[in-house]
Amino acid sequence: MAKETCEILVADSHPLCREGLTTLFSRNLGRSDLVEAWDFPSVIATIAARRSIGLVTIDLGLPGMHKREGLRDLRVKYPEVRIVVVTASRDREIVLDALGAGVHGYIPKDYSVHEMAEALSKVLAGQIYVPPFLSDLNVRKANVAEEEGGAHQTALTGRQFEVLHLLAAGRSNKEIARLLCIAEGTVKVHIAAAFRMLGVHNRVSAVAVMQARAFNGSPDQKYLPGLIEESRGKPMLQRNFSGLSQIYYRR
Repeated sequence: MAKETCEILVADSHPLCREGLTTLFSRNLGRSDLVEAWDFPSVIATIAARRSIGLVTIDLGLPGMHKREGLRDLRVKYPEVRIVVVTASRDREIVLDALGAGVHGYIPKDYSVHEMAEALSKVLAGQIYVPPFLSDLNVRKANVAEEEGGAHQTALTGRQFEVLHLLAAGRSNKEIARLLCIAEGTVKVHIAAAFRMLGVHNRVSAVAVMQARAFNGSPDQKYLPGLIEESRGKPMLQRNFSGLSQIYYRR
């Protein structure tokens, strides 16, 4: 959670965008402890010089950042600082890349003032903000149906959920096969099918999508793959899930 006494760094190369965000923090969230940066080197220099910074909003187009690499660099160097991407793109792969880099939120710039303030308040409260549109698989499912001539799977199977959960928990294909008493080749088939259904290409992206779907309450799964309940050390049951502040990724 970003402490109320921490400073907030607003990083954007466009002065108007910086002014808009600082105004939003001030008027809508009651925060006046604000600092600005206009490129990635100035972000690094500012965080290094002001250790009171607890939250950074950053545009993916920031000069010198190199997108995912820059985000990962920030998370590694300053793990105590919460990072929120505030950018123009709604591209699904870009969102997944940012979440996979470990940011605490992804907010499109075309959000209304109310939506953006609500998203930022969630991150300030210690939650991870995942944009709702990330969980919308309807268009992807329709495309799959067209490509395959109509017949297609519309939901992950129970076995695919089990495989995804174990995969997200860091288990190898061989370990998953042993735990589920199935062949390693079968595990690979389940993984390929699940990734295809979710429209992703790796385990980090799969967990991000499942997290988004859980947050928006759309699926009917019994537990949430890859999300671990801290008090029990076991997969998060859907009935116990009440917010992203309760969960963490198992490394």
